[in-house]
Amino acid sequence: MKKTIAVLLTLTAAMTMAAQDNNRVDMEIKQFQEQKVESGREYYKDIPARMTKVVIAGDNSMTDLIFKDAVEEGWNISPFEFCDYEEFDRIKTDTNYYFLMRIDKMHREESDPSMEFVCFLKGNAKATGDNISAMPELIALPLFPKDDGSDRIYSYLPAYMNIIQNYIQKIVDGRIYPSKKGTVYVSPTEKSRGTKVLFRKDDLAYMPAMQEFEKMFRGKASQVTQDEIDRAMDNAEKSTIVSLVVAPSEISRRAFCYKMLITADSYELVYFRKDRLTPKKGPGFLKSDLRRISKLLTPEFKANTLVKKGK
Repeated sequence: MKKTIAVLLTLTAAMTMAAQDNNRVDMEIKQFQEQKVESGREYYKDIPARMTKVVIAGDNSMTDLIFKDAVEEGWNISPFEFCDYEEFDRIKTDTNYYFLMRIDKMHREESDPSMEFVCFLKGNAKATGDNISAMPELIALPLFPKDDGSDRIYSYLPAYMNIIQNYIQKIVDGRIYPSKKGTVYVSPTEKSRGTKVLFRKDDLAYMPAMQEFEKMFRGKASQVTQDEIDRAMDNAEKSTIVSLVVAPSEISRRAFCYKMLITADSYELVYFRKDRLTPKKGPGFLKSDLRRISKLLTPEFKANTLVKKGK
């Protein structure tokens, strides 16, 4: 009798496990069916073997020239060719091509500012006419507001090439998947005693008192000029992280601020945050950003030791 019960229990357990396995497989199939193919690793693992078309205006503008130079010097994840917008319009529906290009992106309200981004896209058969939104966008990094004209971003374009390629490599390897919400994954920060952060003074929306700033970062951060940041990047200074803020000068209901930290030597993106601009949240790093960054560098720091005023 005991043997019979044992056999029945074994069979019941086996049937239950089989049912669970089937349910799991069904769930995996369901999730796969609900997920667009272009968001999976299999769809993008061909990037290193495919041609990347780098789209430039060909008008000899300073932005195009520096963008082209950054690609020639730093792009190595795939073969590439330069093309103009006329050729792009002809071949953007061809899924054999990937595209690296600058794009103006408008927000929902026509009165809101347009931002220019450098984007990595895949050709798509639905991208007919002006509908490039049908093209899968793997990553987009902000360059500047369309009406800004600042040349600050030129110093960061070589770093952008590396950031984009590191990101693409993670997609090819299946470590991450392109996010439909535009999430940008960042690299882990090395918490070494020698690591320092150079904040451009104008990048700080919240201006802490010097004593608070020193206490927050344990002497690992400085407020500097853009020239000092440029020198750090030109010299590839070891264990040095530099700031970058991209935001329109005027605040509107759909205006956003992009805040980044990039390593000066290896061009890794170690901090990325997008916030909507408001009268209380101006362009630049907020107090909450500085708290997060201090924890990246000095994990022993306690946020509640700060004077709790301001943002």
